Amino acid sequence: MNRRYDSIVLAEQQVAEARTAALAEYEAARAKLRHRIGSPALLGGILLGGIALGYLVLGRGKPKRLVDPGSAGAWSRAAKTVQVLLPLLTALNSASKAPHSPRANVSGTTRQCRDMA
Repeated sequence: MNRRYDSIVLAEQQVAEARTAALAEYEAARAKLRHRIGSPALLGGILLGGIALGYLVLGRGKPKRLVDPGSAGAWSRAAKTVQVLLPLLTALNSASKAPHSPRANVSGTTRQCRDMA
């Protein structure tokens, strides 16, 4: 009977260790996912993907005429596309860069570079 009791205790210990290991792995994966979700590149990709999907759903549904003298040329359409996408790309680029702040000394005032002073 002592052997059964020891094997049950050992099995319970192994289950507790496995549960702790699984919980630690879950927490690590969750922290990694939170870090990746906050990435500006991911947010920008989701935003651009939503814009592209909206264009495909809403913009492609209209019938196109073969010849329309009043329609804009290819260069004009390209310029309008750049005009729309440039602010988005600029925002994505600035969001992905770390904020740059001047270094401060102990007293709280900003340091001057030795070359500039």
